[in-house]
Amino acid sequence: MHALIVSGLAVIVVWSLFSRVLERLRIAGPLAVIVLGALSGLLFGEDLGEHLDTDVAEKVVEIVLAVLLFVDATEVRRGFLGGEGRIVARLLSIGLPGALILTSLACMLLLPGTPWAVILVLACVITPTDFAASAGMLRDTRIPSRVRHSLNVESGYNDGLVSPLFIFALAVAEGQEAQRIGPALESALWASLIAVLVGAIVGGATGVMMQVAHRKNWLTAQSLRIGIVMIPLLVYVLAIQFNGNGFVAAFVAGIAFRSGRLEHRRSDSSLDHAEMSAVDDLGFLSSLGVWFVFGAVIILAAETGVNWVLIALGVLALTVLRVVPVHAALWGSALRWGERTAIGLAGPRGTASVVFGLLAFNALREDYANLALYLTIVVVLGSVVFHGVIAPRMIVALTHDASAAPATTADKN
Repeated sequence: MHALIVSGLAVIVVWSLFSRVLERLRIAGPLAVIVLGALSGLLFGEDLGEHLDTDVAEKVVEIVLAVLLFVDATEVRRGFLGGEGRIVARLLSIGLPGALILTSLACMLLLPGTPWAVILVLACVITPTDFAASAGMLRDTRIPSRVRHSLNVESGYNDGLVSPLFIFALAVAEGQEAQRIGPALESALWASLIAVLVGAIVGGATGVMMQVAHRKNWLTAQSLRIGIVMIPLLVYVLAIQFNGNGFVAAFVAGIAFRSGRLEHRRSDSSLDHAEMSAVDDLGFLSSLGVWFVFGAVIILAAETGVNWVLIALGVLALTVLRVVPVHAALWGSALRWGERTAIGLAGPRGTASVVFGLLAFNALREDYANLALYLTIVVVLGSVVFHGVIAPRMIVALTHDASAAPATTADKN
């Protein structure tokens, strides 16, 4: 295991040396780290499964997700819904629940006999979108800006909204007893409420205090960056201490911090990139670590052979189970048919799915744990290929056709 850790550290150093070269070759950093992680797993990962299934590994993964959720929340520009309120609200209130329901139904059909709580865990793992490995899609100027921005805002909220449901489903799945449903639901609701309070209070207060301290010149640029890094960690620990959901707390803290930090900054509606650089780098570094582990874990799944049922489920999750709810959510909106289809196809899976999958692997009993891990690998690896190579070309064609096509009656509403 020590050899695998050393190789992981070395891989990130190698990536840092050739990151610009990889960008020119249009190779995403996470993809390169996945490949090197798989090679390292093949050479040094004999006991990787045992080390992943530990309390320490679980806490590390949880903290990584908390940091990423905080960063996602602070990156939303032009208000809470990024200036695309109607589109994003539809995607989050109709598209996301619809995708979770359709994915759960597909899991029930393709995995008969699997407990409903495990089905819900699987749906929560493979449904949230994340552009960590497909960031190039958000920078592609051939795609209309409102489509790219809506997708970016939607993906930022997905993880935070799904995490309470994931925690609830995982609690029930661990118990495997009907009488645990009530207590688990009550616990999840209280945990979410506590998380919202902790996140809003700490995030908002620190945002306002940093704004005041910055205006009165009480802090340095370095201390500001360090202070921001500590916020998601502080909020996560506090929420856990009060039996709250650390993920939700970190996400809400990011929103509240941004609001408090910008409260008196009327001339600028965005946070200074320099002051967010440390937490951004920490989040990205954490993501690279997750991607390396994911690459190594692929070797574990490969040893079990090909599971065509899970592969079929993964393909459905990346296409039909995403596109249909998105079309339903955006029907009658200002977006044309091609743009709606493009948003449906532009639903990459990334760091959040990997983290949720690893947490499920750690918490569930062995057969269901392996199922969750295998499905996570299928969906995320399939997304890296599909959304990295195939989907961008389809999306550009669809949005180009949409811009040239006349609007339908529904599109004018």
